[in-house]
Amino acid sequence: LNRKKTIADALKSVLEQKTDFPFNVIVVDNHSTDGTTEILKRFTVKYPHIHHLIPSRRDLGIGGCWNEAIYSPYCGRYVVQLDSDDIYSSSRTLQKIVDTLRKGHYAMVVGSYTIVNERLKKIPPGLIAHKEWTKTNGHNNLLRVNGMGAPRAFDLSVIRRFGFPNVSYGEDYAVALRISREYKIGRIYENLYWCRRWKDNTDSGLSTEKKNHNDYYKDKLRTAEIEARKTGNAEKTFQDNKRLFAEFNGGKDLSLPLVCQS
Repeated sequence: LNRKKTIADALKSVLEQKTDFPFNVIVVDNHSTDGTTEILKRFTVKYPHIHHLIPSRRDLGIGGCWNEAIYSPYCGRYVVQLDSDDIYSSSRTLQKIVDTLRKGHYAMVVGSYTIVNERLKKIPPGLIAHKEWTKTNGHNNLLRVNGMGAPRAFDLSVIRRFGFPNVSYGEDYAVALRISREYKIGRIYENLYWCRRWKDNTDSGLSTEKKNHNDYYKDKLRTAEIEARKTGNAEKTFQDNKRLFAEFNGGKDLSLPLVCQS
């Protein structure tokens, strides 16, 4: 939405990717009015694998725009994030992410990013790697931390099961919580992504009231997720304690294939 200053750089960083697979670029343009739409049209004329989507609805937040992309027929085996004001840090970012998804059989992979200014100069706190996320912490780890990292990537068959909440803050956190309830999430601790800080960032210059509102939303997500996991564990324990049998008359006299057919 209204990223005239940054969208071209973001797209160029995707077009520079070197991979052993073909990929589409899906750009969800949330009814921009600053010239972003015209820039995107020029890119799509030149690059047929860039798909410019404008939602029919006008009430979509960031999460709703994510849904426009993941349920699009242009979406492939995996889906990898790039925010419209950020840049992949090298031409191998996509390949590293997909390699990790493949090798670890992960439903989701999260990389690390570096905070930079508009000129791509590193600014504090620099690299954000979330090294507090470890395998030994298990799938409950995200309940203990307030962030996940970036870029985020998903197995499409999994993310389509859940979709994103139609909000513009915490939509990624909500999805990661849900996925981590059932699936493994992989991590890449090296820098994959330049996260540019400028005055028009969605998380720039927030009031105390807005920050509190954001924190409250994540608290609600965690509370709901804890309750869901408690219920799920209780159901699992109940199922584990029930022994189910199938009986077949004359089964002892049948070969294994015949038993299976029965």
